[in-house]
Amino acid sequence: MSQTIHIVSVVRDFSMYGKCVADNPWCRDFHRVYYDNREENLPIPARYNHFIDSHPEEGWIIFCHEDWQLLCDIRPILETCDPGCLYGPVGQYVEMCEHADFESISGYVIQSRKDGSHAKEIIGMIDAGIVDTFDCQCIIVHTSLLRKYGLRFDPHFAFDLYTEDFCAMAHSRYGIASRTLEFPCQHYSEGVAGERFHARLDDIKAKYKDAPKRYGLTVGRLNTFGGDPTKPIYMKRRTLMSRIRYKLKK
Repeated sequence: MSQTIHIVSVVRDFSMYGKCVADNPWCRDFHRVYYDNREENLPIPARYNHFIDSHPEEGWIIFCHEDWQLLCDIRPILETCDPGCLYGPVGQYVEMCEHADFESISGYVIQSRKDGSHAKEIIGMIDAGIVDTFDCQCIIVHTSLLRKYGLRFDPHFAFDLYTEDFCAMAHSRYGIASRTLEFPCQHYSEGVAGERFHARLDDIKAKYKDAPKRYGLTVGRLNTFGGDPTKPIYMKRRTLMSRIRYKLKK
C-alpha cells in the first residue's frame, strides 16, 4: 500500500526551492513542508526536529536542501525499502582493515553550480549499498524508525555535518544501517568546506573519539571520525580509477 511521502526543506532561496521542490512534478503528490529561514536563520537540525515533533502522518520523510532536485518517481523505490534503515542518494563508507582503512563512495548524484552549469555525474564505486554517512543534501527516514528510537538531529551541528552526525548516532547507539539508493537527482551546489565546516569537523571527531567504527564523510576527501585516527586512510584505487566518473553534462 502506498504511504505518505513528506518532503521537508529549510529555505532561504525561494526561487531555487520552487525549481527543485515546490514546482517539481516528481514532488507533486508529496506532503511538502518548508521552513522560511530568511529572517531567523535557525539551525537546520532545529527545523527538522520541529517537523519530527509535529508527529507527521506515517510514511517516509525526505529531508533535503532547497537546492536538491528529485528527477524521477521515487515511490516505487521507497515501497521496496526496509523502514528500519536510513537512506540517501550518495554516501561514504570506510572499510576497516588491519594495517590501513579504505574509503569508498556509494550512490549517485548530479552536482552543479546554482545555475546548473558545470554539471557532473558523481557515481560511486558501489551503486547502492551500506554507507557510514550521507551528505547533508538529502536523508530519507521512515516515521516509524524516528518514533521507535526517539531519533533527533543535533542542533549543535547547525549548518554542517548534521546528517553525518545523525547517521553515526543512529548506528553507534542502535545499530541502524545507512544505505544509498541509486536514483536520478541533482544538487545545485558545489559546497564549500570553510572555517565553519572545519570547526564542526573538530566537534564531530571529539564526539565520536571513542567509537570503534571509523566513519567516512563525503565532504572533504579522506575526512573521517571515530575508529583509530592514527591508522592510514586511503581512497580505494578502484573508486578513483574506474567507478567515480566526473562527467561534464551538455
